[in-house]
Amino acid sequence: MSKKLDLNSLNEEFYQISPKILESFSKFRIPLDLYLFKEKIASLEPFYKRDSRLQEEQRKEILERASQGLLFVSRKDHSIYTKHISKQLDLILIDKHLTPLEIVSILKMAIPEKIAEFYEQPVKPVWEELQESIIILLKYIQEDPHRIKGLIKNLFKQNNDLIKTTYNAGILGLAITLESKQDIKEKDLKHIALGLFTYDLGLYRIPKFIREKTANLTPEEQQKIINHPISGAKSMRKLDIREETLLNCHLEHHEYFDGSGYPRKLKGPDISLSGKICSLAHFTAELITKNLPPHELLNTLSKNSQKFAPKFYNTLLNIITNIWLK
Repeated sequence: MSKKLDLNSLNEEFYQISPKILESFSKFRIPLDLYLFKEKIASLEPFYKRDSRLQEEQRKEILERASQGLLFVSRKDHSIYTKHISKQLDLILIDKHLTPLEIVSILKMAIPEKIAEFYEQPVKPVWEELQESIIILLKYIQEDPHRIKGLIKNLFKQNNDLIKTTYNAGILGLAITLESKQDIKEKDLKHIALGLFTYDLGLYRIPKFIREKTANLTPEEQQKIINHPISGAKSMRKLDIREETLLNCHLEHHEYFDGSGYPRKLKGPDISLSGKICSLAHFTAELITKNLPPHELLNTLSKNSQKFAPKFYNTLLNIITNIWLK
């Protein structure tokens, strides 16, 4: 809010809109009603009707009013605003008047959408868009590490869906990485994040009828499932991605600490840092998207604790009990 104005009474129904946000809309049509704050009477009045055609002079006036902190949008239009910002995610770092829950809803819309686009079409331009979105998410969390709590509390809790599971695993994996206080370089943290939100590309590229088959798989189908971590990593390499930290999320998200995983049956110290984190995050994300009751989720994790590096497993339990279940 502008320092000149005491607008606390308006916070719940309206929020200020900045010139940078306005400039991100279509140049001569804005899909939101705008309201102007009248200082003399300390109230808002309609200023612009959505989708009206703007002349250049009107546009300049709107931007000037916004720069003065006098333009507002109604929270009733939040769904339109959210959809817009989800397409230009860097705006969450600019707009300081969005509530944490509103930003979470934007991220829950934008990141899975970008993951789905990349899984459907793993080519360079789509990868670059997803990469940009994940880096923005990481920056958002790094600005205030407590923000990860809001993202965890709002994970997808139903529909055992591969895209939603990937999103859940990405958030959980970042939380495990940050909460475990690992000494990780900034570039490695970025590559872990990118791996966590893309690790199941290989599985998604397997035909859906095989992934969702309830009858016994044929030997050929079984081999496709077993090899999907390797095929996912190969797809990433085709995009000229060579960072091992990222690729290991693909290669090792089914490798377990006790050697019972696949495809290479790696054990303990043979599994990379990012592989250990991604394996645990993926396993837990699948449980969450199955909407298991809390006691059943914790029991399942306990029964499988030997599959995971103790440090990361204990960190995850703290996250689940102290954040997600509260």
